[in-house]
Amino acid sequence: MLRAAAGVLRRARSCREVFAVQWCPAALPELSAEGFPGLRAISSRSQRGLQGKQGTEWEILAKQGYDVNPCHSKLHPAVTEAGIEPEEDEELPVQEAYTPESECFGCGPAALDGLKLRSFRVPGGLEATITLDKRYCAFPGIINGGIISAIFDCHGNWTAAIALMDRACLPKPPLTLTFEMLVTFQEPTPPDEPLIVRSQIVRIKEAGEIGSKATVQVDMSLYHNLGGHEKLVASCTGIFKKLGALRAL
Repeated sequence: MLRAAAGVLRRARSCREVFAVQWCPAALPELSAEGFPGLRAISSRSQRGLQGKQGTEWEILAKQGYDVNPCHSKLHPAVTEAGIEPEEDEELPVQEAYTPESECFGCGPAALDGLKLRSFRVPGGLEATITLDKRYCAFPGIINGGIISAIFDCHGNWTAAIALMDRACLPKPPLTLTFEMLVTFQEPTPPDEPLIVRSQIVRIKEAGEIGSKATVQVDMSLYHNLGGHEKLVASCTGIFKKLGALRAL
């Protein structure tokens, strides 16, 4: 089973980067049979020398019944590499597409009193818009820094998970958790105003020694949308570590 997974991951290097970086190949053995049985077939075809053109992995998964692009994004590698057009015109945020039952405070669609961050694919990362209620203020007119950090925490983890999923040609993102995060607050963040959070993949570091995990470095920025003008209010650099085959709910 591990040999099969390794074969898949070697072939995953052929996947063109949807993000504007040179990704490092990493061994992800736990993404084999337990998570996605169809990966055995992909590995088998690889061993028979039937790799074919870029995008073949996505085509095989689609033929096996996997919904390879549940967010219906035209930036998904299933579209850009394999030419598999989205089934619907309306794009979904990655949170609703992959973990609709999540109750995470920051980004869970099912969290009744959560922030409900909705992140969409953009070239090189993800982007979300959000408006924060005044109940999250630490002082009048100033959103609590912990809330800003929670936004970066969720947005960064999703950026890392989507990057790992795309790079390995998998139908669902793996579980990632925050390893390190540095937030810089440039300006007070106001409540009841439109905000934009953007992320960019900096690099993916492959797993090294046995037992180590792949890590993803992500840069993020939070802007106050002033209508035609964006004011930077906070920035963040985070490192997010892959821990499991599937994202937890």
